[in-house]
Amino acid sequence: MSLNLDDELLNEAKEITGLPTTATVEEILRRFVTNERQRRALSELSGLGWDGPHHSRPTFETLASEFRALTADRLHTPSEVLMREGRGER
Repeated sequence: MSLNLDDELLNEAKEITGLPTTATVEEILRRFVTNERQRRALSELSGLGWDGPHHSRPTFETLASEFRALTADRLHTPSEVLMREGRGER
């Protein structure tokens, strides 16, 4: 396959990578594909985090209290009971 590439750009890329031409082009393509996959994966996570203003984020204590309330009525394992009573090992 033949490609019409910017010689200056290719030479600079070769200097940066220290690789021969073919390996440089493959490395650049590999990095591009990796970066694009990561960008798309991050894009798919949009909306899963906290979207509110920083000052209104719930504190750990608030979240812990809500979690305890949600799990209060379920049966707990013996180790969970000890942890809830403050007797668990840390």
